[in-house]
Amino acid sequence: MNKRILLIIMLCSLLLSGCWDSNEAGRMFYLFGIGVDYKDGEYKVYAQLVDFASIARSVQPPNPDIVQSVVGEANGKTVNEAFNNLYNSLDEELYWGHITYLVFSNDLLEQGKLNPVINAFIQFHDTRYQTWVFSTKESIRKIMLAKPVLNKAISLSKLAYPINSYKQHSFIEPLNLRKLIINMDEPSHQTNIPLVSLISNWETYKSDDTETLINGVSVVTPKNVLGELKNEQAQGLQWLSDETIRAGLSVDIADGQEDDEKNRISVVIEKMKAKVIPIISSSQVRFDIHLDMVALLSGYRGDISVAEIQKAVKKRVEQQIQTTYQESVKFDSDVYRLSEYLYRKHLKTWKKFERNGRIELTNDSLRNITAEVRVTSGRKSFKNTIEN
Repeated sequence: MNKRILLIIMLCSLLLSGCWDSNEAGRMFYLFGIGVDYKDGEYKVYAQLVDFASIARSVQPPNPDIVQSVVGEANGKTVNEAFNNLYNSLDEELYWGHITYLVFSNDLLEQGKLNPVINAFIQFHDTRYQTWVFSTKESIRKIMLAKPVLNKAISLSKLAYPINSYKQHSFIEPLNLRKLIINMDEPSHQTNIPLVSLISNWETYKSDDTETLINGVSVVTPKNVLGELKNEQAQGLQWLSDETIRAGLSVDIADGQEDDEKNRISVVIEKMKAKVIPIISSSQVRFDIHLDMVALLSGYRGDISVAEIQKAVKKRVEQQIQTTYQESVKFDSDVYRLSEYLYRKHLKTWKKFERNGRIELTNDSLRNITAEVRVTSGRKSFKNTIEN
């Protein structure tokens, strides 16, 4: 009998031993977002802590005045030193396993401090390569403190989950840490980091709501920022991204008409495929771009034919691709990663022409852009629903 009791006690002790060094969930702070700036020879880190207790069971906190998150900051000569200084101001242990996004300041990127930040970040065993990455020229603190409209949970913000809005309008492709590292390691050793800013175009009866806006990219290398593309300058990027899901486009069906509304149509682009073809000669490499896409007419006034839709969309898409390319060449960047297409398909040729990991591009390096547009409605023409 005594042996049986002793055996039970020993088994129970084995089960309990694994919990002796565990941490209580309620006795930890959860790091949700990180911002990093670099000024006057020091790193400044911003840490956003989220109160999951207030949002764990709902996408919307029950009390609109509840504080969902706080943002703290600390300085240091290195990133790790800055975080060590941040730890000193915390009452509990900081847990890194829930980080969803990183925001880099333009100053940090321009001074080539991206690598030290990434090196420090991936050393924490709780961090993930699926963390979203952004850049900004505005105050990191204000960016991180912006709340989603209608008091949605902070875990559903644009920084935390950019895929939500991207599904409806695929303008700037979200970038995670894994893809950033891959792009930096492969030709042309640069990447397009989504550029986030603040906008106040929503308001309630109490006040204006400040929301985050992603309307461009910072073109970045490991050493510096080559330049940025915003708004109309960046529109060509959506047509060469494999991640594009659904993109809206407004175009003019003819030039020189006085009635702008009647001349204007809106379409939704879906099921898009892009193909880049290197054209090789003895002295240079040029590129052809071919696109195949489906257009669904979503807004129009007056009578219009399928042929007119196809012609207008084709012209506008080709113009946007060319505009983005020409703008990027101004600051010597390979925004469409054309060098990588040559690297993948014609390695010997790439070795012949490459300089520092990429092909030198000029205004004429993009030879032909061809967009094939299919209208899926099945109608031969579109007429006003109500005749005037």
